[in-house]
Amino acid sequence: MKLVELHTKADQLSGSYYLGYLVYQSADAATLISLDDDANAGGVLVINNQDILTSVDESPSLAYCQHLIDEGKSTDPFALMPLNQELLKTPLTSLSAASQAALEKDLVVNITLTSGIVYTGIIALAGPTEIQLKQIGDDYELDPLCLVIPLSAISSLELNAPLNKLWKKYQAVKEQFAGQNPYGFYLDWLDDARFGSCLLGLVLDQSDQFLLFESLNDYGQLESICLVNREDVVHESVNSAAIDFSSFLVAYNQKNEIFDPGHLGKLAQSLDHVPTVREVIEKAGKQLVSVDDYELAGENLGYVTAVDEAGFTIEDPESGQEVSHLFENVCALDLASTELEKMREFLAAQNQ
Repeated sequence: MKLVELHTKADQLSGSYYLGYLVYQSADAATLISLDDDANAGGVLVINNQDILTSVDESPSLAYCQHLIDEGKSTDPFALMPLNQELLKTPLTSLSAASQAALEKDLVVNITLTSGIVYTGIIALAGPTEIQLKQIGDDYELDPLCLVIPLSAISSLELNAPLNKLWKKYQAVKEQFAGQNPYGFYLDWLDDARFGSCLLGLVLDQSDQFLLFESLNDYGQLESICLVNREDVVHESVNSAAIDFSSFLVAYNQKNEIFDPGHLGKLAQSLDHVPTVREVIEKAGKQLVSVDDYELAGENLGYVTAVDEAGFTIEDPESGQEVSHLFENVCALDLASTELEKMREFLAAQNQ
């Protein structure tokens, strides 16, 4: 099997792409065992050949994944490979074959349309020209009504994705987590268009200005220990459908000892007070920092090169470009995160 990076028409606006092992490619579709950005196993992806723009076998992302694979750091934390291998015994050489396999095994699927729209749900009918899908809503419940999707409108279909597998497990125990959220905490940002709809995690400590926050990734794993500027939070809650599901994910990951893959919790335990952004930046030295700033689009990651009374400057580790930040504009600052560790690993691999 070949490690590839596939770019599709559906994802060209977002700049995203697929990473994985190309298992086979038929006249109709390419079939991959997907990998995430850290080379961990995902589900089986079947991608419409007509929607593929390019297939790349050399790129920074592939080099980083190959480095992790060579170092033995590529894992299967959600135990997806046994079912992946079973699915691939019957060649998934078309979207029709993939949808039929999902129907027979009652699997939750992710369906990406050629327009870029993504639907998640369970296939109720798999026909030769269309499928009927019962969607999973924002409340994590299954819609009893079916959405009809022509196969010709589908860019890719993913079976056995980790979050979908976990959702199926959640259905059997969700009553245990309804409103019983010892871990979950929901923060609405002042500017949802900029930072997304919310942060999920746990407030470890707080000062008048900042929250010391354990932030979770989509899989309910510890993603970062960060400072959150309280002025930028417009809503806090400990009760929501998203928190119920995340609390289940946390419990599942803790039971399976995969909650804190980056060993970030040690830092939180070592802190005796909630630092300010200035304190963190002044002590950063040559360490990477990750900053969310309302005045600047996107995540800003780099080395601190200058600090004054009003703010600081960081240098992008790849381009060398410097960006200045005002302390008052910092919305969130990672003290430690899997993203920072990933970038350090990536830079180390490049320098070898």
